Amino acid sequence: MSKKNDDKRGLDEFRETAFYAVLPLLCVASLLRGCSAMSAEIPEAMQRTTAAQQLVSDAAEETRAADPKAEPEETAVNVKAQETVTVRPNPYNPANFSYLDEISENIGYFDENYESLQGIDVSDHQGEIDWQAVADAGYEFVFVRVGFRGYGAEGTLNEDSMAIQYMQGAEAAGLEVGAYFFSQALNEEEAAEEAVFAADVNKRSGVRMTLPLVYDPEYIEGTQGRADNLSREQISANAHAFKEAAEKAMNCKTALYTNLYWENNCFDNETLNDFEIWYADYNETPQTPYHFTWWQYSETGSVPGIKGEMDLNLWIRRVD
Repeated sequence: MSKKNDDKRGLDEFRETAFYAVLPLLCVASLLRGCSAMSAEIPEAMQRTTAAQQLVSDAAEETRAADPKAEPEETAVNVKAQETVTVRPNPYNPANFSYLDEISENIGYFDENYESLQGIDVSDHQGEIDWQAVADAGYEFVFVRVGFRGYGAEGTLNEDSMAIQYMQGAEAAGLEVGAYFFSQALNEEEAAEEAVFAADVNKRSGVRMTLPLVYDPEYIEGTQGRADNLSREQISANAHAFKEAAEKAMNCKTALYTNLYWENNCFDNETLNDFEIWYADYNETPQTPYHFTWWQYSETGSVPGIKGEMDLNLWIRRVD
């Protein structure tokens, strides 16, 4: 599971959109002052534009300085929309992210107000897993793919062939267990159908999930997916339909899997606020200006008890 191809595109588009939003104002100013002034203004504008994303984190930092235990105010800047919106900002200090030690591939978040836990996510691509070895290596939670919708025209629903075995094995080894469903829903009805399908897999596993059921809509890499051309409004409506159906079917919390590109282009602000966020970003610090709870920070990790490269995740939670 990965949205890595969108990450850089999302950050570049964020900056590019902001630049072209202020460019017309600069052109007017240039006409008034003479063409020679324009060449001096554009570099300054580019600097202001690339700094736009910092507005949210700066505000959050000021809040932390005044009161380390205070929650950040619910304001964030959506440059694409050219307006101040009520998306909860990223509350974390980038300087507090670091590798656990000099040779570790695991990243932690070090802040007296938070604790961070190491975790993984799995699907049947991983094959057989020694869950006790995973637990002994210090991993404390897992998101298990319980199913997926085919990306062809039929859009059939499919159970992950290892889902129930993984959930039972992880729970027996003492890991906290959540689940995700890989969506290709075209509308609210299909999204609700996916949620009910996922709830049924969890019920048959007998596992009491302590982490959310995650809605995971993605574009299909290297081919055309059936849901690739949905509007922001439809994608957001699908997410809410999934959430409503899941909470009704299994009385669980729900979360949203996303990255910077999807946050800026595929979900509306209400949706970003209504869900806990599982955020994918393979930079050394998360680039999003928005809130998140889990950070998928690598797709090339190595984990004892599992063959092949793995997704590595960090769960950051307040200690108070």
